Amino acid sequence: MTSQLRVPVAELLRRPGSHRELSIHVDVDGWATSDAAVRGPVDIQLQLESVVSGLEVTGSLEAGWQGSCRRCLEPIEQTVQQELREMFSTAPADEETYPIQDGEVDLTPMVRDCLVLALPIAPLCSEDCVGPAPDDYPMNQPEPSPEDRPKDPRWAALDALRTGK
Repeated sequence: MTSQLRVPVAELLRRPGSHRELSIHVDVDGWATSDAAVRGPVDIQLQLESVVSGLEVTGSLEAGWQGSCRRCLEPIEQTVQQELREMFSTAPADEETYPIQDGEVDLTPMVRDCLVLALPIAPLCSEDCVGPAPDDYPMNQPEPSPEDRPKDPRWAALDALRTGK
């Protein structure tokens, strides 16, 4: 996979203002958040443009992902689409710029960052998902009043001071 995402750019860098379009179809596995993971191929459509400070990369990514619904725990398989605009530089000064090394760029970190950040943090199969057994575990239960809550025996001495008993 890394070889498909390594792109030679030396010729582009010699001519500021020039550009190149890339269309890459690559399989990835193992890129995930705690509740969702990228599965199958990633379609990458990019335009690389040489600028004075390095290389500007714009485009879009599309990939399938799977996870579990946070309410009903049923499996979910959906697609994520993400637009991107990133900078590559031969001397990156901060963590927001990706490096250009030996006349080529490795798109792997950029693609991984973009896809993983686009994955849902807490996936839902649908907005009106009611959970695994709504009759057994209703979601919107009223909070019991303080008088109805069972007393903790460890606080009995303080309760006696408060009530004077």
